[in-house]
Amino acid sequence: MNVTNNDWLKTVKSKLKMEGDRYLQESVSEITFQTYRQFMKEGERQSFEAQYFLRRRRLTIFGLLLYLYPDERAYLEALENEIWQICNEFTWCLPAHLDQDLEEQSYETYKQTNQLCYTIDLFASETAFSLAEIVSLFEEQLDDFLVNKIKIEIDRRIFTPYLNTHFHWETATHNWASVCAGSIGSAALYLLEGNEQKTIIDRVIVTMEYYLKGFEDDGACQEGYGYWQYGFGYFIYFADLLKKYQNIDLLDNPKVKRIALFQQNSFLALNHVMNFADAEPKAKPMIGFTHYLHQQFPKVHVPPHHLVASDIVDPCGRWAPAIRELWWHDPTTHGDEWPEISQLFDHTSIFLSRWKAKGENFGFAVKAGHNNEPHNHNDIGQFILYGMDQVFLRDLGSGQYNKAYFGDGRYQFLCNSSEGHSVPVVNGYQPAGQEYKGVFTKVEQHASYDQIEVDMTEAYQDQTLERFTRTYTSNKEHTSLVMKDFFQFSQEPDMLIESFIVADLPYYLKEGYILLTGNKGELELSYDNKKVGSTVRRRHFINHQGLKEYFLHILFELKQPTKILDLEFAFVFK
Repeated sequence: MNVTNNDWLKTVKSKLKMEGDRYLQESVSEITFQTYRQFMKEGERQSFEAQYFLRRRRLTIFGLLLYLYPDERAYLEALENEIWQICNEFTWCLPAHLDQDLEEQSYETYKQTNQLCYTIDLFASETAFSLAEIVSLFEEQLDDFLVNKIKIEIDRRIFTPYLNTHFHWETATHNWASVCAGSIGSAALYLLEGNEQKTIIDRVIVTMEYYLKGFEDDGACQEGYGYWQYGFGYFIYFADLLKKYQNIDLLDNPKVKRIALFQQNSFLALNHVMNFADAEPKAKPMIGFTHYLHQQFPKVHVPPHHLVASDIVDPCGRWAPAIRELWWHDPTTHGDEWPEISQLFDHTSIFLSRWKAKGENFGFAVKAGHNNEPHNHNDIGQFILYGMDQVFLRDLGSGQYNKAYFGDGRYQFLCNSSEGHSVPVVNGYQPAGQEYKGVFTKVEQHASYDQIEVDMTEAYQDQTLERFTRTYTSNKEHTSLVMKDFFQFSQEPDMLIESFIVADLPYYLKEGYILLTGNKGELELSYDNKKVGSTVRRRHFINHQGLKEYFLHILFELKQPTKILDLEFAFVFK
């Protein structure tokens, strides 16, 4: 856990100190009752969460600074104040995740048990892990009363509810399982002993098995790179502590190794990722985390420092990943640029190709799968195309999270519906549901080209659609992608519109092609203007940060419907 001096660490320390010194001059406002109730009344999450996560960020910043500068009393006092505020919060859970029958129980219910009840969600669990680890690190420096207060609050808010009941996430096969269980297990390793600790650890290990079941054997994370970094991160944090405290090795599992390789198989180029589902389009690897994985699994690729995060505290202020960036960073391990790959995730039905030509990086990714995946979008056949320092054909990624986003109205959000993806309208949009699916029927991987065929017949509800296959051929030498769609209907379709989601770029229209201008080059999209007519619309959606984000929506409408159709679109980098 020694922190050695190097350029990366200098940058990290400088950023932490600048932010921490600013926070010393500011106080965090109280979260008002009205702010707490806003989600219940209006479904709006942002107001409460902004203040909640700022408090965690301050906690983590001051904790990291005390670790780096143990003699600075100002950081100790600031850390104690943040701990005090968090211990006095009504709930450690987000209102969006709260079980109102628990935290908001009636007086009559309370009198029956004389006990306060608590929901355990992602952030309540993380809070317990953070405070337990902070106690482990700084118990000799923190006020004795505050140390006991932390232990009491973790016990009544987390350990007691966990031991007395079962939660939905214990058998989940996504990030909730690893984050909630991993955090509780880690806190138990720090604070408990004997039968109570054993009971918790045994249950946590079972939940971790469920988490791993959520990955297909190819190791791909259907939730996207950000959720891989999050969920798999907490799996690793717990596994590391479990090995140290109890000599139980959760990493001795071939599937865990394949999951660890997902990071290097997710990037199109530089910091651009294939962001299917609710994923962000750009990301920075955590270098300490990557160094740890590389030590455990030598095939894990280490990227260069200019691609990794030096802002080690994420927007939610998470302590566990941040402190491990300091603990696990190895300045003697040097990284390299992402290597050229042609990667098929055969079980998850995702394909990614990354190559270099003419001194530039290029990348292409496509997915099949089904429309009931974790953080699902209706996006069978969706593809992303990168080249010349520009994502041209893009995925919108996640929208702003609110109550409706995870409710019945999920697919009324453009970014989640098939309307917001580069897939055609075939007498209607792709519906949600596991029965709506696509299958890779041909995958050819070569040094000079890749060819992928997706059977998308079952991606639509249309009863007249007898066959629909989409074939992508990427020519790596000529830096082009050709997409061919073949349709067979039992009767002429009422509506068939090809749809492409494109970055918000300058463009030039001419009969038969559209020229898009990117950062360092152009992309020519050519088509048969005898078969289809083109329309370009500038549209927007509300992104994950709650901001209006623009894109181009290019539509090609069929001029003459027939029962059998061949449509071809060529994307050529200039």
